[in-house]
Amino acid sequence: WGGFQNNSPDDIAVVRKVGSKVKFFRNRLGISQNELGLRAEITKNQIGRIERGTINTSLIALSRIAKALEVELKELFEV
Repeated sequence: WGGFQNNSPDDIAVVRKVGSKVKFFRNRLGISQNELGLRAEITKNQIGRIERGTINTSLIALSRIAKALEVELKELFEV
């Protein structure tokens, strides 16, 4: 999973949940992964991996994404 070892099912669930929230907010804005990547200064491919929950991305990247999505960072972690 994403090149990381020793991840519990709970860890993986958190990463996938955050990715789902990113996708939800991106779709709500009606923008593409490419557009989100441009706004957040992150590659489209990384946005895709984040949304699929296949990488454990940095807080800095998530902060950029939240700003680009016009939401607070904490909203990416809310159920």
